[in-house]
Amino acid sequence: MVERIEFTEQEIKMRIEMAQLNLQTAGMVGMMLTAESNLNYYSDFRSHAPWTTFTRPSFLFVPVKGTPRLLVQTFLVPEAKAIAKGCLVQGFDSLMGPDIKDLVHLLEDCSMMRGDVGMELGHEQRLGCQVDTYEKLKASVQDVQFVDASGIIWKQRLIKSPKEIACHRKACEATSYAHDHIFDEVHVGMSEFEIATRVQQLMLEGGTEYPGFVIITSGTGHYGRISKTNSNRILEKGDLLWLDLGARYNGYWSDFCRAGEVGGLSKQRQDWQDSVHELTMAAAQSMKPGVPVSEVARACGYELEKRGHEATFDCGRMGHGMGLMSTEPPSVTLYDNTILQEGMIINLEPGIVNEVGVFTVEENFVITSNGFEVLSGGSRRLHEIR
Repeated sequence: MVERIEFTEQEIKMRIEMAQLNLQTAGMVGMMLTAESNLNYYSDFRSHAPWTTFTRPSFLFVPVKGTPRLLVQTFLVPEAKAIAKGCLVQGFDSLMGPDIKDLVHLLEDCSMMRGDVGMELGHEQRLGCQVDTYEKLKASVQDVQFVDASGIIWKQRLIKSPKEIACHRKACEATSYAHDHIFDEVHVGMSEFEIATRVQQLMLEGGTEYPGFVIITSGTGHYGRISKTNSNRILEKGDLLWLDLGARYNGYWSDFCRAGEVGGLSKQRQDWQDSVHELTMAAAQSMKPGVPVSEVARACGYELEKRGHEATFDCGRMGHGMGLMSTEPPSVTLYDNTILQEGMIINLEPGIVNEVGVFTVEENFVITSNGFEVLSGGSRRLHEIR
């Protein structure tokens, strides 16, 4: 039997204790968190499909001292009590959301009724509750100021523990498996819909618990659509098929792309593919603790231009961080001066998009004490699709 990687009660409590220390340093009295990834990180709780329903919001109160409180709708209480760690679980009944009095009582219980309370109000954070709930709560607590806690959250979540890295590795292994196997199965006459369906099955076969996303594009006139979902388009001879896949293992994501050509490999396409892989790995040599992310972006641009390619990419950056979300800070851009640290997961994706294809050999890395380790796999060369 294959056992899933799990986080212990002690590991979650250590995250909470670090957050409490950071809150105290920042002069806050606590945090009220509602986003799925933050609930996951600070309590190990996640529901079955929070992105498909807004009916049952959840709230985690993290006081600067004492035990956090997790408030969930009654339907979720049994599961929360079974799996949540480092917190006390309480429930509310209404499907219209919690009564504001319930939220106020929890602020009182956590000694968070006076002073600054952190929430997900800043960079790459989102509230997981209704805006009117937030507005009503603000009006009900005159001595509380809700402030941005994104800096405190990202300070912790940017650096992954060995067990978090192991989860990323599992997600990457499943994605690598799917990439290598799907190109063996794809053939002329197959639709993008069929390919997307099968590649999700392959990610599951490869060991992930959830096939997170499939970006797929093929054929002249479509290569500029680098965030494209599947269609009924049929693969034809001469097409380049580009797949960008993400799998999720215990909440942690992979994200990388591979490609193939239908009906034989052209030298031009293979040369571009090889060139982009070469330059991606050359730029990666700049990555080690202490280096600003902007320097990594600059290295990507330099390696592109060195090989005669234009140093631009339609998505606006050359890569990004990863974790409990498929994209997280930092952004690999010239204006992000985040300093690389050991334990960060960084995605690099410099590339070329033109009328004959998408040439990006995306890689997922973990920053080590003296450089990096590649977590992504699968063949980097163009696959031949018959």
